[in-house]
Amino acid sequence: MDTSKMQNLQPLDSSQMANLLVQSQTLRTIAADFFTALDFSLLRNQIVEVVENNYDLGKVTAVYEIFGGYVNRSFGIYTEKDGRRYEYFIRKYKDGIVEQEILFEHKLIMFAIENGLSIAANLLKTRGGKTFVKIAEGGGQGSNEHRYFAVYEYLPGEDKYTWVDNLLTDEEYASSAEMLAAFHNGARNFDPAGLERVELQIAELIPTLPAIFKEYAATDISNRFHSYYLKNLDSILAAIKRIQFPPQDLAQMPFIPVHCDFHPGNEKFQDGKVVGLFDFDWSKIDLRMFDIGLGLVYFCGNWIDELDGTLMLDQCEIFLKAYQQKLRELGGLAPLNEVEKKHLVTILDAGNMYLIFWCLRAYYGDTTMNEYEYQVYLTHQVKLMNWIDAHRREIAGIAERI
Repeated sequence: MDTSKMQNLQPLDSSQMANLLVQSQTLRTIAADFFTALDFSLLRNQIVEVVENNYDLGKVTAVYEIFGGYVNRSFGIYTEKDGRRYEYFIRKYKDGIVEQEILFEHKLIMFAIENGLSIAANLLKTRGGKTFVKIAEGGGQGSNEHRYFAVYEYLPGEDKYTWVDNLLTDEEYASSAEMLAAFHNGARNFDPAGLERVELQIAELIPTLPAIFKEYAATDISNRFHSYYLKNLDSILAAIKRIQFPPQDLAQMPFIPVHCDFHPGNEKFQDGKVVGLFDFDWSKIDLRMFDIGLGLVYFCGNWIDELDGTLMLDQCEIFLKAYQQKLRELGGLAPLNEVEKKHLVTILDAGNMYLIFWCLRAYYGDTTMNEYEYQVYLTHQVKLMNWIDAHRREIAGIAERI
């Protein structure tokens, strides 16, 4: 073999491999920075084009991304019109959302505001009278996907909390419950006219979870999150069996529009009161009690150190009493009835299981996400699941006192 015109493939020594590794790390950083710069530039251009080409809101002068969400992307913008500066909230909806879900959300928000929910962020309409804008966003290889944007009023008040930073004052717990009552009351007669969010109601969703959860368990992956999940799968499946809604009881439990993501991070506060409510994109028609159970898990599930995964029962009672009292004052939607109160523990189980489902669906849907972060979420909900089961009598006692 004449090797004079061939390339001799030499092995690399450790020093050469180390140098290349360092260079690859530099290239990875450059690539990440490049992606981030392009992402932000695209977003800014999209927002400017959406606002200036479709609304009479003036010229966009600044765009700020608001962090904290897990599904959609949110932005605060300034515009200038006739020498005055204005501020608005922009939502870029998640990839794959169904248009009828957006229409359902927007119709519900406007109906609730028209019927007394004065502190929700209202929608701005385009020149053509629509509440959203659909634009093309290339998906690669010649495909042409679409993304949706909507413009809302920018609510006053302070973003004090998140869904995991939930140690409110007692006054703020009560005000939050009053706000949920005001929303339920204002939305109680809403007619979706065939629109809906593409998700089963909670009583129908729960029985489907065992099969889904077993599919997640069969995922071919080895890491801390998956190991923790497998270790606790049997107890999770046992908890699902405890969530039962007899048909005769369901018939006596109101089905109304529910927020379905009611937590402190979706509120704004001022002087101990809730002054803004937003993020209705998970809303749907479901059991009124489901919003209560999910809300109590969000607001009263403790995340602090050795108390992580416990329920703050005093705050639960404050919340429920304030909810009941507000509905009595409003005189529209009736307060929780005896059948609903009887199912308080069950609905807490259901609300907590809904968040376990969210965590599993999010992680197994994209296992490149931070396994440590999502294990924190899953661990919290599993601890809370077990705590609720061990304290059923104390929780039922609260229902008797409201």
